[in-house]
Amino acid sequence: FFSVVKDVSQTMSVFDSDVRYLQAYKIPELFDDLMRQLLSERPSQPVSFLGSKLNAASTLSAEEFNAIVGPVANEPLALDLTDAAAWDRVYDTADKLLQTFVTVDRLRAVENALLAKQRELPTMVHLAAKLATSKALLATCPPVFVTMLVALYNEKNRMSTKQEHPNGENFLVNKAREMEWLFEAAPASSWEIVYVDDGCPQGSGKLAEERIKSNGIPNSRVDFLQRAIDEKDPTFADIKDTKDSQKGGAIEFGMWEAAKGDHGDKEHIVIFTDADLAANLSQTGLLVFNLTSSPSRMSCVGSRYDEGGIFCNEKGAMGVTKNFELLAFRDFLKRLLLPALGKGRDTQCGFKAFKASVVKKVIPSVTDRKFSFDMQLLMLVALQCGGEAAMGSEAVVYVDSLAESNFYQQAPGVDPMLESYKSYFNMMGRMLALHDTFKDKQEVPAANQPVIDFVRGLTLETFSKMMATMPRMQGKPDWGRVFTLPELKGWAA
Repeated sequence: FFSVVKDVSQTMSVFDSDVRYLQAYKIPELFDDLMRQLLSERPSQPVSFLGSKLNAASTLSAEEFNAIVGPVANEPLALDLTDAAAWDRVYDTADKLLQTFVTVDRLRAVENALLAKQRELPTMVHLAAKLATSKALLATCPPVFVTMLVALYNEKNRMSTKQEHPNGENFLVNKAREMEWLFEAAPASSWEIVYVDDGCPQGSGKLAEERIKSNGIPNSRVDFLQRAIDEKDPTFADIKDTKDSQKGGAIEFGMWEAAKGDHGDKEHIVIFTDADLAANLSQTGLLVFNLTSSPSRMSCVGSRYDEGGIFCNEKGAMGVTKNFELLAFRDFLKRLLLPALGKGRDTQCGFKAFKASVVKKVIPSVTDRKFSFDMQLLMLVALQCGGEAAMGSEAVVYVDSLAESNFYQQAPGVDPMLESYKSYFNMMGRMLALHDTFKDKQEVPAANQPVIDFVRGLTLETFSKMMATMPRMQGKPDWGRVFTLPELKGWAA
């Protein structure tokens, strides 16, 4: 029976061939009913027959859909990350979905039905559906120990409650809540959150320690990048001062320290995220399931742009609403310059998971201590740990949080489009540098070289002109587009 079901899964491209993935879809619970139907009807095409039965479970009736969206009809389209009551409603909705739709395939059907009306529905219901799926998937995983890492720099305001500061997300309390809620589904598994102070002049690390203690926040602690300097850790010998790091050093030190832990028979998963609440940690089940479902999978990136992912902003679950051309061109550059990274569209989302075994292997080779460190980290995983098969990606719901961002800081009177061009131009330079570093370790077709040479010769001025002249894409980025040398030259001229 499972042999037939796996044939169906491969034919439909719906399920992973791993039997445990099939079990997550509650296939054993369908066994008796499907076998009775197979024996009584004896269809001439059993694969197609089973496919139709499994597809039937992947759709919602109008009544089911209305029962989901009716109770959230009065919710605002956007989700206020500072609103504690809004978070209560998100989790109430997720709990109700789990009680009503008890299998992963049904929860996926909920997600898909909501996606069909993405912008019309509140962000909170999209997020609740994703959280429910994540929790259901974690329940099927073998026991794991998850270390969640967060870099701290100038986080006094976001660490606060909304009553203490208008931009307060109370993230120390909320991140622990996100993990506690998720791991209710996996009592044999464990988790911790480690905050790493990146040399914050505001003393974010000390403030976090005080709040963790005074609020009794579970499974949470603070470390300091300064410790790597004081203890002369040879892995971080290049860091003489915390100013040598911009997020990268803190995260890498945290990953290195976490990977030293011994958690017995539990698979140790190391994840890093940002201090804001943009990527809800209750989605961790998606990443853990992706990693534990395949022995060859070594990393998994939460993606805002893969199918099923939603980028949310102050207007709601809008998806990507601007910079279509920049995103499509960045995706093209990744495929052109760094093909080892695989097919995932989003290398920059602050939500990435790694098996601890691979962390031990690659961290000593990482040299980038800045905001762009994660692309080098992913390249090392791909090249040292199995190529594209090692690289996973899972669609997530991501709620943008810009008010206190250390990365997106808009100076008064500066054209935001020009700032975007500058940011993407700098990213292109980083991708070229990585391409040069790893050019002998990945296969890049010779036919790509003329385009690579052209891209290398662009200045900020010609890059900006090229992007401004490029025909506008309608509705969304043209993912997977191959830009030709003649058209690029024409736009830059």
